[in-house]
Amino acid sequence: MDQQRRKNIKKAQAEAEAGPARAEPDATPIGDAIQAFHRRGDIAFGIPAHRSGTGRMPPLAARWMGSEAFRADVTMNKGVDNRHQSWQVEPTAMQLFAQAVGADETLFSANGSTENVHVAMMAAVRPGETLVMARNGHKSAFSALVLSGAMPVYVEPDYDERWQIAHGVDPDRLERVLQEHPEAVAAMVFTPTYYGISADVRRLAEVAHGHDIPLITDDAWGLDYSFCSRLPPSALECGADLCIGSVHKSLNGLQQTSVLSKQGNRIDSTRLSLVFELEQSTSASTLLLSSIDAARREFQENGERLLGDAIDVALRIRSAIAQLPGLDLIGDEILGSAGAFAFDPTHVTIDVVGLGLTGFQAADWLREHRGIHVELSDHRRVMALITYADTDATAQRLIDAMAALAEEHAGAKPRPVDDVPSWSQLRTETVVLPRDAFLGATEILPWRQAAGRVSAEMICPYPPGIPVVARASYSPTRSSTICSARPPRE
Repeated sequence: MDQQRRKNIKKAQAEAEAGPARAEPDATPIGDAIQAFHRRGDIAFGIPAHRSGTGRMPPLAARWMGSEAFRADVTMNKGVDNRHQSWQVEPTAMQLFAQAVGADETLFSANGSTENVHVAMMAAVRPGETLVMARNGHKSAFSALVLSGAMPVYVEPDYDERWQIAHGVDPDRLERVLQEHPEAVAAMVFTPTYYGISADVRRLAEVAHGHDIPLITDDAWGLDYSFCSRLPPSALECGADLCIGSVHKSLNGLQQTSVLSKQGNRIDSTRLSLVFELEQSTSASTLLLSSIDAARREFQENGERLLGDAIDVALRIRSAIAQLPGLDLIGDEILGSAGAFAFDPTHVTIDVVGLGLTGFQAADWLREHRGIHVELSDHRRVMALITYADTDATAQRLIDAMAALAEEHAGAKPRPVDDVPSWSQLRTETVVLPRDAFLGATEILPWRQAAGRVSAEMICPYPPGIPVVARASYSPTRSSTICSARPPRE
């Protein structure tokens, strides 16, 4: 048996040396392995059933996606790789990504940042343990509370009364909460926000580490910060222990691609790997994984230029829209508090109340009359996300559309800003574990009768996907405050 084992190890080492996985920055191990698979003329008598584009193509899907998408959809195990312990294709790709962003370890997700949020929380917090979590988290984090069995202690973000938006968490507030809850085993924050505002992550990390606990950051909107010096510093650079980044949001990965990056020893690597395996599909898409691999190489080589160009386009758009009547822009003048520490100009957020419109109405008009789709709309704003893919031509189209919107509604009476509740007004008490609230017996009630009851589900507008009512929430009086809403004014 030992002789056979030594023989297998020797064979695996030889295959590793001959295999397609190179560990140089200019390599793309997964993409290189896909090309090598087809170059060898291999046939995989297994999944996927379409035989990686060698069989009869699904005509409709091929028309939409092109034949190369099917050609790249090779199974990872016994396809682009031999075994997990042989050519090390995916592990090498993840190692290269970690090196590019300054992490000790990076994991690839083909199930989006939602999966990585779940993994991060379950890796850091065990059932019944306390997690200090920013209240302005994405809905995936509130679902992770169910999966992990964690008991949340919410820390409120800074609230901007003028713009009616939540920023990041003030480090001093995090310090107070951690002093009140010495049993907490981790802290989790969400920065940058959907509007491109970052908290002081360096100080947040110092506070968490001062209590000997890890800081987890959902910085899904800030993965590009690792690749351009003109953007705010990345969460990893600021000392966060476990960071979630969406490759498709700011780089050029396909939809659903995300990375989870770890540094230091405050998160156990073995537990992280076990939890990741629990959540990961056994049939992860090689097409998606290879796009993460390619995005890393592209932005490691050219990110400063590509993202710098995106910033220049965003600044041009901002300058033009600032001249239009009835419109207002969120800019770096919003900074000043510890919860609003840094600003990403590629999130072009435009207030439209001066035109007598809600953001929802403005978004509908832009789509119906100009074919412009915005990333976000709310009760008073629209937000256009500018990326490396934008050009002077796309910028001009957005500028022209906003000018047409302003002209169409010129002379309109500015609408009063809706009196939406602040975070302090939305405050409720968490009375049971969110897991118990979700899995326990429930009943459906009219919302007017919900006061004094414990919520089993979330009330969550999307975007931005931040629950106004979380699971396990209790308030004796606030159902009407939370759930009442006026229809948009005509």
